Order: sequence, then structure tokens, then C-alpha cells
Amino acid sequence: MQDCNEDKRPLGSQLNALRGVLDGLGALIFTKDRRGVYTYANQRFCETLGTSLEAIIGCSSADFFDADTAQRLHDDDQSVLETGRRISRRELRLNKNNSEQRCYLAVKAPVFDADGHISGLSGVLIDVTEHARTEQQLRESRQMLMTVLDNVDGFVFMKGPDRRYRYVNRAFADLFLRPAEEVVGQDDNMLMSTTEAERIREIDDRVFATGVPLAIEEQFTDGQGRLRQMWAKKLLLHGCDDALLGFATDITELKAAEEELKRSEARFRVLFEASHEALVVFDEEHLIDCNQSTLELLGVPSRKAFRSLTASMLAPRFQPCGGASSKLAARHMEAARSNGHHQLEWTVMRHDNHAEIPVEVTLSALELDGQPALLATIRDLTERKRYEEQIHQLAYYDALTQLPNRRLFFDRLAQSLARSQRSGRHGAIIYLDLDNFKPLNDRHGHKAGDLLLQEVARRLSACLREEDTVARLGGDEFAVLLAQIDNGQPDGQRDATQRHALDVAERIRDALAQPYLLSMDKDGVAAEQVEHHCSASVGVTLFPPCEVDGEAMLRRADAAMYAAKAAGRNQIRFAED
Repeated sequence: MQDCNEDKRPLGSQLNALRGVLDGLGALIFTKDRRGVYTYANQRFCETLGTSLEAIIGCSSADFFDADTAQRLHDDDQSVLETGRRISRRELRLNKNNSEQRCYLAVKAPVFDADGHISGLSGVLIDVTEHARTEQQLRESRQMLMTVLDNVDGFVFMKGPDRRYRYVNRAFADLFLRPAEEVVGQDDNMLMSTTEAERIREIDDRVFATGVPLAIEEQFTDGQGRLRQMWAKKLLLHGCDDALLGFATDITELKAAEEELKRSEARFRVLFEASHEALVVFDEEHLIDCNQSTLELLGVPSRKAFRSLTASMLAPRFQPCGGASSKLAARHMEAARSNGHHQLEWTVMRHDNHAEIPVEVTLSALELDGQPALLATIRDLTERKRYEEQIHQLAYYDALTQLPNRRLFFDRLAQSLARSQRSGRHGAIIYLDLDNFKPLNDRHGHKAGDLLLQEVARRLSACLREEDTVARLGGDEFAVLLAQIDNGQPDGQRDATQRHALDVAERIRDALAQPYLLSMDKDGVAAEQVEHHCSASVGVTLFPPCEVDGEAMLRRADAAMYAAKAAGRNQIRFAED
């Protein structure tokens, strides 16, 4: 018996040594019998379950794991026991003690007895929980990246050294009406025309050859036959197998808009240059551009010279209204910016000869390169002003003598009456008719009569103050308005007015009584000179500050004139009160 025990010691020592080795391994090692009952577990297995070897021996998986986990483990165990084959798979185990779920790489193999029958199984578990977590995070990150790339507003792709696609996002695949899986593995020749593919390949080759990122515009025909224009950024990813990564943005609509803008600008430039009206683009400080009509209107030799000027150099210091051009211009510009447009009359000054030109200006607010600016449309009013003056002349002046006509006379008379009422000062009307005028017409014709009337107009004007008015009422009848002529005391104003009116009437009568020497030209050559003597019958009426009826006053002066004619002509008579 003693000899037998001594023979067994080496075997016990060997078992203890083996257990020590198994306990020192990082893996979880266990054995089960055919009933699924644990017959052995190493120290790591016990520590993971949080119990002792004695507590494990004789128990099953259901004692340590949740029902789902225990069932999966039982099924795997039965597979090994029934088939005699080893299995290797990942297992998720939920520990009942601490509710911790961990992932293991499990290898289970059958255990045979001395007769070669399956007596149980052995298992080796390697804890790959952290590795599984890392893999899961990588999968989630990859999925998130794929989701982002498939939803970005752009096209993302990757090509290998063989120029075949390794990856395309959904937007890129949709361009060619294919799923992404069908595009991967293809090259550009399978997606577009040969010419387009070769053009793109040349760009890709440059990136692969130099390794320098490249940003470029590309164009190709998509799956619907539409020409697409792209802005693409391509760069080389270095690794064991270099790859080209590309990002592209569809700029088809942008390019179309740019082309339309170019066409619009071209049309605008044609209209800008063809306009007969002067057009000027300017901002607060600079003259930016102008058309040819502007250069001609302002006497500037070139656009370069125009841009070197300032707006203040193209206007007189003061406008006709008396306001300073600089201050008025600032107000008009502010009105245009506030309202979008503004119209005004202005006077510009030519750059070459400083001649002043009346113009009509329409200011329109606009934006130029993101900054506020103004477009001035300038129309020359020289001809219009001339026509207006002619119309005014025809409406208010006698064509033969250039004296005010009846209409203008009554306008000024109304103004004089209004001032007289405000100031309390008197005025007077002198009405005169030429004596011995008809014989001149009868003998020498209407031309001689016209010459005489023109000379009479000159003599009458010479007898008056600047503020007085002389008008031709028709034929050989004239009227003179003496406005606010008295300077006496209030109680002597009427007498002072009468004396002044008589003095003027005498001057007129004397001036008109002087002989007239009329040159009867024929085709610009003096044919004969006609001497004629003519006098005037003069009627005078005064009007007090309370007077308002101009027609009645003129009738009183007319009556006084006829009284002068009745008295023998070349006479002066005052109207009766």
C-alpha cells in the first residue's frame, strides 16, 4: 500500500501543476458531463461568475446565466455532445449575479472516455467584450458615415489605382440611375462617353502622379442625357494601396445663371451704349461708368478721363434756384436711395468749355458688387427749354415788337393790384394810340407800318423803369403799367402818383413825336428810306390800393385816350374819377 501511494504522488503533482497552468491562462476553461453539469472550471471562470469552484461543480448554466443565455448554451452543448464535432462561435452571456453581459469567443469540443465514447465536453472562452464593443462602434461609425455621405448635398466617390470606383455615395449613383453597388467596380467608360471619360481620367492621372490635391471644373452627361457641370475637389489618400478621394458639387444651374448673367450684361451694355440719353453709374465718391452719349454731352474725351473726375467738377457751383450744387446733390441722392428712384431738373457743366446745360435727371438706386450705387439717366433739355421759351414768347409776347401782349399785361396788372393792396401804394395805367399811322400803311405798305411799330416799342421801353411794363394791345395801341410809383406821405400819395404818371406820359409823347426814318430794305439791300411823322394820343388813369378790376381800369384809360384824340391828338388826358 505504501508503495502504491508513492507511485501516485507524481501524478497528483502533475495534476496540480496542470491546474496551475490552466488557472494562469487568461481564458475561461471548463468541462461538463453529458448532462450539462459542470465538472471543472479554472480560476478565471470562477472569478468571472463571482463564485468558487466548489459552488460551480455539479451546477448547470441555468444556475449562473439568464434563461435565454442558458438555453443558447444548452443548445450549443447538445450539438457538440450529439455530433461529436467541435464548434467555435461568439456567445453573449448575461451573468445573473451582477447582470453584466459580456461577449466571448467560445470553442467547445467533445471529451471521450477510454472506450472512445463521448463522456462530456470541454470549453475555452476568450473574453472579446472590448473587442466586440470596438467593432460595434466601428460599425456604428461606418453606418453614420455612410448615412451622412448619402445625405450630403454633393457627390462623394473613391477610385483605386486602376481608376475603378471603390465607393460612391447615393447621390453619385443616382446621377447615372444605378444603385451604388452597380457603380462600384466600374470605371468612367461604363458611365459616360469615351471623350468625357478620357477627359476625367487625365485629371485623375495628374492627381495620382503628383499627389497634389486638385480643384477643377468637370462636365459629363448623366444617366438622363443632361449635361452636368461639376466643381470637383480631388486628393490622394496614401496607404498600402493609394486611392483617389473626390468631392463634387453640381454647378449646372450656377453656370447657367452665370451665362445668363453674361448675356444680360452684354444686352445691358448694348442698350447702355446705344442709348441716346446720357447714362452714368456712380456711388457716393466715384464716377464708375458712363456711355458714349455722356462723353458727348459733357465734353469728356474718354471713359478713363471721365472716371478720373468727380461729380462736383461737372456742375456749376450753384444751381439756377440759387442753392449750392453740392448740398442739393446730396439731398437728391438720399431721396433716390430712400425711394428707389428720384427725378429732378439740374444744370451740368461741360468739362471742355464749361458751358452750362439744362438737363432732366432720373436717379435709380441699384447695388453694384454688393455696394449701393446710383444710375443717372440724363436727358438734355436744351431744345425743350428753347421750345418752352418759344411757346412762352408766343403766348405772352407780341411777335412783331417783342413787347408783352394783352395776356401778360393783365397778368402783371393783377400782380400789381395785389401788391398795391398789401402795401397801400398807388399805381397808374397809360393807354396810347398812334396818330397818323394809317396813312403810312396806305402809302408804303404794311412793312413800313411794322417798322414804325418796332421803333415805337423801342422808344417806349427807353422811357420806362425796369419794373414798369409796356405792352402792345393790338394794332397801333399800347399800354404802360406803372406799379407802386409814389414815394410821398400817405395823405399825398395820390398827388405824387399823378405827377409821376404825367411825367412819364410827357416823356412818351415827346419821344414818339420825333421823326421816324424807316429803311425799306429789299432782299437785304436798302432800297429807300421813308421819313414819317407820327404822334400819340395818351390817356392816363390811376388806381388806388382798393382797386381790383383791371378791365375796368383799362377801359377808363382807353376813354381818356379817346378824349385826348378828340382834343386834337398828341394830347394827354387823365381819366375822370
